[in-house]
Amino acid sequence: MNAVVFDLELVKRYRKGQLSEIVEIGACKVDLKSGTITDQFQIYIKPKSGYVAKSTRKFINMTKEDLKQAVTFKEGVERFSKWLGDGYYLCSWGRDDRLHFINECLRNRMRLDWLINYNDIQQQIGKLLGITKNQVGLKTALDLAGIEPKGIAHRGIDDAVNTAELLIRYLSEVKLQKNALTSKEIAQHKRAQRLRQQENRSHPKNPPERGRMKPKDSA
Repeated sequence: MNAVVFDLELVKRYRKGQLSEIVEIGACKVDLKSGTITDQFQIYIKPKSGYVAKSTRKFINMTKEDLKQAVTFKEGVERFSKWLGDGYYLCSWGRDDRLHFINECLRNRMRLDWLINYNDIQQQIGKLLGITKNQVGLKTALDLAGIEPKGIAHRGIDDAVNTAELLIRYLSEVKLQKNALTSKEIAQHKRAQRLRQQENRSHPKNPPERGRMKPKDSA
């Protein structure tokens, strides 16, 4: 089996209640026998508005040409799920990216049967590095592991590759589990989405404020 390490980048949010939208999917396949990266995947996603603010493009190093090549969320996820192939573990640095996939797929009425065998490798590797707190930034983990970061920070494909390098370093000690997204969990996400929609309708929009991308990038 392969371990597919993925990373998502999101639009910056400027007001409370503004939906998170994925603008980049970056991923790479790690052969669990050889401990090597065998393939990579990268695609930009066009938000429903068709526009990505300059602040977001700058943060994730997205050019205007990249935006022209961006596809819809539906097409991007369909390409990604097809690229996954058969027999894989899905891995990410922190659980947030899995939640973003679930929420946006539900909003777009898309299937989620490909979201299987998910593993948050942040906590396992963090403990191996001697970190006791629940969250640790990717850059901090790379520094502690003595791994030179590749590419550009906050670029999905580069963050995925760097996370994969951490997995490869500790592959013999990380325990990957098989699992599936349950109907109960999906129902919980749908209920949470309805509650957020009701809350947003009952409160006026706040003035713009600077958003944050993801906790994993803060360190």
